[in-house]
Amino acid sequence: MDNLGVAPGTNMDESTVGTTSLIAMLTGRPEMIKGPEHFSEKFRDFSCSTAPIIHPVNRRLLGSVSLICRLWDTAPIMLPWIIDFVAAVTEALRIRASHREQQLLDAYTAHNRDARHPVVALDSKTIITNAAAARLLGGVDQSLLWEHARRSLVDRLQGPTTLTLPDGQVLTVDCRAVSHETDDAGAVLMIKKQTQPRRAVEGTTTASGFAQLPRLVGRSAAWRAFCRDAAEHRGSRTPILVTGEAGSGRLAVAQALQGWRDVRVIDAADASSRGDARWCRDLEALLDAPDVSVVIRHVEMLGASSALAALATLRRRPPHRLLATAEKLAFDSTSHNALLDSFTAVLEVPPLRDRLEDFNDLVAHLTERVTGGAAQVQWTPEAIQTLSRLDWPGNLNSLNALVRRLVVGRSSGRRIGVEHLPPEYLARGARRPLASLEQTEAQAIMNALQAAGGNKNQAALSLGIARSTLYRKVRALGLDLSSAVY
Repeated sequence: MDNLGVAPGTNMDESTVGTTSLIAMLTGRPEMIKGPEHFSEKFRDFSCSTAPIIHPVNRRLLGSVSLICRLWDTAPIMLPWIIDFVAAVTEALRIRASHREQQLLDAYTAHNRDARHPVVALDSKTIITNAAAARLLGGVDQSLLWEHARRSLVDRLQGPTTLTLPDGQVLTVDCRAVSHETDDAGAVLMIKKQTQPRRAVEGTTTASGFAQLPRLVGRSAAWRAFCRDAAEHRGSRTPILVTGEAGSGRLAVAQALQGWRDVRVIDAADASSRGDARWCRDLEALLDAPDVSVVIRHVEMLGASSALAALATLRRRPPHRLLATAEKLAFDSTSHNALLDSFTAVLEVPPLRDRLEDFNDLVAHLTERVTGGAAQVQWTPEAIQTLSRLDWPGNLNSLNALVRRLVVGRSSGRRIGVEHLPPEYLARGARRPLASLEQTEAQAIMNALQAAGGNKNQAALSLGIARSTLYRKVRALGLDLSSAVY
C-alpha cells in the first residue's frame, strides 16, 4: 500500500487518480471496482470493494471500509461481505450512541410508517427527517422547528398547531414528546401542508382572508388571526380600541389601520400634568383639520372627569375616525372611564411571546429600520433561537432596544451571532426556566465567558472554579455555549 502511495495525506480525489472504489463516499452506496476499471495504471492489478459508513442518527458520512485484493484473487463475495461488515459497524455506532439519540431514533422509526407523510424527529442538536419532510421543509432552519416543538411541549398544547415557514407556507403540525421526563428530550412532528396558501402582499387580502397591515410584519398564527380581525374594520368609521401588553405595538397598529395617512396622535397621560381643560383644548385643536383621524394613546389613564370632558369634546367636533390604545393590564376597575365605553370594536394585539414564528421577520425589520437599509446586517439562526426563548415582558419595545444596542455604531462585521448577545440575555435564554438565584449564577457565568472571549478555561479560572465544575453548572442551568471556544 505504501508503494502505491495509499498513505495518510494522499489525495485520492477522482479528478486526481481517476475512478476508484472510493467513489462510494460520493454516491453514498457500496461500490466494487475491478482491475482495468481503475483509471490509474498503478491500481489496475487490484480489485477493491468499498461501502460508506453513515452515522445512523445524524446521517453524517463518517468514512468508509474497503477490502482490497489482487485482481486474480477477486471473488463475488467481497462486496456482500463489506456490506455486512459496515452494517455491523453501523449497528455498533447506534448502540454506542447516547440514550437521547437512541430515544429520538426509536421515536422516529415508530412514527415513520408511511413515507408519503412528512415526519420529523428532532431535539436541540439533532434532526431526523424522511424524504417527504425534507422536500417540504427545504432550507428551513432546525432552530425554527425545534423552538416551535419546544414551545408546544412546555405549554402542553393538545392537538395540531400551525407553523408558518419563511416562504409564507402554512403547515399543520402535530407535536408529540419523545419522552415526558423532560421538556427538551425531543419531539416527533407529524406535518401536513395546508391546501390554501396564506402568504399575503402587504395591504392585500389572500384567498384565506389574511390581510397584512401596511408597514407591519408577521406571519405567525397569532398575528394572522389578529390581522383577519383587523381587516373587518379597515375602511369603516367605527371607533376602535386597540389593547395589548405594554410595548406590543398598539400605536403602530392604530396608525396602520388608517394606512398611516392623516393620523393625529395625542397622549392621555398628559391630561394629569396639563389639566383637563388644557388637554381637551389640545384635543380640540387636532380636530380642526377636515377628515382627520385621531388616535388617543393610553386612554385607560384618563380619570373619570377627564374621560367625560374628552367625550364631550369628541361629540361636539367628531373626527373622521376615532382610535385609541390602552394597556390591557392597566385598566382600573374602581373608576369609570366613560370614553372607553364609546368604543364598539376592540382589537387585542398579541404579545411577542406568542409570535415565535415572527422573530426572523421582526428582527430583520427592526434592523433595517435602525440602519435605514444602509448596512446589510445578518442575524444567525442560533441568535434568533436564543432570543425566541425569552418571555419579553417589554415586547417589541424591548426587542427594538436590543437591536439598536447591537446594531448602532457597529464598526466591525455585519453578522450578529450568539456570542454578540449581552450576557443577561444569554442567561435568560437558558433551555429551561431558571429561578432568580439560578439566573444570577447563569449571568455570572456568561459574563465571565464574554470577558474571556469565549474561552471556557479562562472563564473557569476567573470564577474560581474548576473547568469540570463550569461544565456541570452549564449543563444544569441549560445554557447554550455552542458558540464559545475551548
